[in-house]
Amino acid sequence: MSVVHVSEEELHAKLEKCIAGERLLIEHEGNRFSARIQHVGLVGVKVIPETEIKNSHRTPGDVEGVTVPYDEILELEVKGVVYSRLPD
Repeated sequence: MSVVHVSEEELHAKLEKCIAGERLLIEHEGNRFSARIQHVGLVGVKVIPETEIKNSHRTPGDVEGVTVPYDEILELEVKGVVYSRLPD
């Protein structure tokens, strides 16, 4: 897996082109967690934390996501490439 370092603006531009299911690394209130994109919106991305997916016993589509602002997204993984705004 290769890592490409990008600015926050470049990451935002990549996110605008994403579809549901892509993996993100998010930092929210001091906690980092991975999540899957449910929907990309104007003010943020609606995601489902991977822990919710793994622990769910509901039918697909029944897990409610949370919206996180773009500035809380640290990484995006698309087709084996990680677009990261984290320092080395």
